[in-house]
Amino acid sequence: MQAKEIIIRNFKVEAKDIVFIKAILEAYEGMVVLRTVDINESVIELLIAQDFADTIAILVSDLQKQVMMQEQEPVASGPWRP
Repeated sequence: MQAKEIIIRNFKVEAKDIVFIKAILEAYEGMVVLRTVDINESVIELLIAQDFADTIAILVSDLQKQVMMQEQEPVASGPWRP
């Protein structure tokens, strides 16, 4: 998958919720990958396959009703980012 096919969304969350969020997203294998960008600030990054952006947007919206997920600007571009 090329970088242009990936949508990157960052969220500030509560540290205690990272495992819960990751468990939910793992059920959507191949659609989204979660990685922790900053463990001290509890910022996670979602790498979303473009074809599934709408599905993951609905999922994130539902998760935001259960846990705090405040969207953040993506981290500056790096070698693997567009």
